[in-house]
Amino acid sequence: MIFLQDVHRWLLVVAFVAPCLRAQAQVPALMPPQGLPSLQDVSVDEYRHHLDELRSLVADCGRVVTACNPESVGNDDRVHPLQGQSFTVRYGWLRALLDDRDPTVHRSHTELLAQAEQRLSDQEEELNHPKSALPLQQKDRVQRDHVLASKEFQVVHEYSWRERVSAWLSEKLARIFGGAASLGRIAPWFGKFLEWGSLLAAITLLVLWIYRALDRQRIALGKLTGDVAKREAIEASRAWAELAQIHAANGEWRDAIHCLYWATIVLLEERRTLRRSETRTPREVLQLLLVSSLLREPLTAQTVAFERIWYGFAHATQEDYEAAQQNYHRVQCVAVGATR
Repeated sequence: MIFLQDVHRWLLVVAFVAPCLRAQAQVPALMPPQGLPSLQDVSVDEYRHHLDELRSLVADCGRVVTACNPESVGNDDRVHPLQGQSFTVRYGWLRALLDDRDPTVHRSHTELLAQAEQRLSDQEEELNHPKSALPLQQKDRVQRDHVLASKEFQVVHEYSWRERVSAWLSEKLARIFGGAASLGRIAPWFGKFLEWGSLLAAITLLVLWIYRALDRQRIALGKLTGDVAKREAIEASRAWAELAQIHAANGEWRDAIHCLYWATIVLLEERRTLRRSETRTPREVLQLLLVSSLLREPLTAQTVAFERIWYGFAHATQEDYEAAQQNYHRVQCVAVGATR
């Protein structure tokens, strides 16, 4: 079941990613991604240099579409002027413009790039000629305090660590799938290749799971069949021994010795000392058991008596049967003790 759940998760991932890779080029959403990038502390000169780099980036994006990389924008700035308080400059609007996921932006890409370049120039102009803020009048202060005291401003709080982590993950996922969409536009064949490759991988995993399930079923059935065969072999050995006792009770010593021999052979096959065979001769059995001295002595004596009486048609007596029965019990004790 765990392996099947893994296959289902893989199929869901394939179904979600493949359409993204097949999609044609899509230009960025106008809304910036969730979460705010980190701030870098810069001086006025560094801030002015950053604005020059951003204008060059916008110009390159207008000439070559592959230059439109939102990661090239860099971090947001916290500018520390020589006089006055520091201020923060965010570039989320520029990252959204350079991103490649919104068709509406793609249709007006040239016009928006021109506006972006003008906005960057205006920001530098404001830096060169800062506007002096007029002091608030008493009426404006009252209106401001009234607005800030409203209900919607009472719930404002800083971002928690959970929100920051969620925003970071959302930004990373947006970059990954945005890059996949750009790759699908640059190399359309790659999306088709990945789609079929993912489908083939899913089919392969499914086949492997089916094979493993069938293999487990085969092993379980083999164990069940092996237990049944073992019980049948024990019952067969016991049946041969009981049949020997019946022949001995009737004075049929020759048939009794024959049954005891086959009770011994079936017992050895059941204990996996011998392989099951219907064409093996008694002498071949002795050759296969040369490595076991404990089994060789009683089995040799029983085999010689069996060949002499059964194949040689020698006269069988009660002493021969008792000797064969004694050898059978010796083999039985050795075979059962060796498998415990």
